[in-house]
Amino acid sequence: MKNKRYNELFHDAETKAKAFDTIAEKFYDSNFGQMSKSDLEVLLFGLYIDRILEQGEYDFRAYSDYKLSKELGIPESRIRTLKVKKQLQYPRELCWVESLANVSKNAQYENGKIKIQIPDINHFNEIKNAVEEMGGYIDISLTPKLLQISPGYFLDLLVMAEAEENRDTLRKELREKIRLGNKDQEYLETESFGKLAGKFSRDVAVNTISNVLSSLIEGKSNSWHLYSLVCNILQGLQSAVSKEDNDN
Repeated sequence: MKNKRYNELFHDAETKAKAFDTIAEKFYDSNFGQMSKSDLEVLLFGLYIDRILEQGEYDFRAYSDYKLSKELGIPESRIRTLKVKKQLQYPRELCWVESLANVSKNAQYENGKIKIQIPDINHFNEIKNAVEEMGGYIDISLTPKLLQISPGYFLDLLVMAEAEENRDTLRKELREKIRLGNKDQEYLETESFGKLAGKFSRDVAVNTISNVLSSLIEGKSNSWHLYSLVCNILQGLQSAVSKEDNDN
């Protein structure tokens, strides 16, 4: 049945009426006939995907580009465009920390980068923006859902993920764990972890971040989001590094 998914999402008269009221406001409030076809599609898509998100925002499989393209009969590229436009016109508050904690269990380490697959374009953009706001950067690849970040800038991201009142303490703990010697003290106090990691060899960079994350897990003094994130990323990182060492 073609409209089975629609009936699942808008399963009673109340949800259907609420959706119609939203559409009606756009047409009957001095705007009748002025909305473009493109804007109407964004509105209808927004109503549709919001119903899915209400059932579980971090169940990315429920609203993957592929799944939605099959349900709505349009290409995946158009689904991604609609997701971005919907977020711009009818924004939904997203927490990049929780997003990262949910996707980082599949993290990998390869060629000096931590790689994390982020299924949804809006969650990807939120995490990318968080990295850029702290002065870091990600490597853009041909795979639009793949976040690639250096271990050093990942440590900076961990600091940002922590509650604001705890960031200075966490930053101090991290600097103590990666201190290279007294001669580097001033440098460590003034540079970001991302810039500092550029001074490391491959082995030192991997061992450093693994040790730092392990110590954070053992201490368990961080927030739930950060603790979950650290556990997930460390599991993926250690697995990938072990595989890389065995291959060599």
